[in-house]
Amino acid sequence: MNARLDFLMELARRRIVERYVGTALRMLWVLLSALIPLLMNLAVFYYIARIPEVQTMGVAGYAAFIFSGLLPFRFVQKSATESCDLLLANMEMLRSVNFPLPLLSLASTVALLVEFAVQCVLMAALVGIAGHTPGWSILLFPFALASLVMLALGASWLMSVAGYVLRDLQEVMTVVFAALVYVTPTMYPPEAAPAFLQRLIWLNPLTHYVLTFRDAILPAAAGPHWSSWVVVAVLPAVVLACGYAAIARVRRYVGDMV
Repeated sequence: MNARLDFLMELARRRIVERYVGTALRMLWVLLSALIPLLMNLAVFYYIARIPEVQTMGVAGYAAFIFSGLLPFRFVQKSATESCDLLLANMEMLRSVNFPLPLLSLASTVALLVEFAVQCVLMAALVGIAGHTPGWSILLFPFALASLVMLALGASWLMSVAGYVLRDLQEVMTVVFAALVYVTPTMYPPEAAPAFLQRLIWLNPLTHYVLTFRDAILPAAAGPHWSSWVVVAVLPAVVLACGYAAIARVRRYVGDMV
């Protein structure tokens, strides 16, 4: 068990070094990659579209609203899209007969948590600038985060297997998530969307992650979205189980893969 844990930490360390170490610009990009979509959406939906439900929040409040939605969405997005070539990119290591395939996705998820933690500091700053004071609901944040990590890990296992079979999957998933963000309430409340779009929003599983993160981070007069909390309690367990079953099944054919 200790050997597996040490191996996981070494894989995660290498992944973090690859992503963030070696140039100051990489660490700067962790913040810029979050700030750029925040500023773009702020300009479009607050200053140009001028949606009434958005205008009532004020600039600072709306910035916090956007970022609290982009945090969970982008975590799942990166986990899913970057995992599409995870097996292909690590073929040298896979030649090891006893290589534990599930640890590849686990290490990748741990590395993404470093970026997530940095962006949470920015989130805290936005909440403070907006004048929000965390209430009792902040105690729900660890549960929301645990559910998000489980979903991302399960999705990573599934996408890594699918990405080996479908070599262009990463490009497809990039387009899918680019469209999916508009049927996720990251930039506007669900009730601000047209009726036909609201149906798609509520069918989108990521909607419930956005809502639960906002429940924990931002004060809401309506109180927590308990139905969404039920979804995020059940969904990641299903995705995690399916993902692990897929990666365990692929392990039998790893010799043929390499």
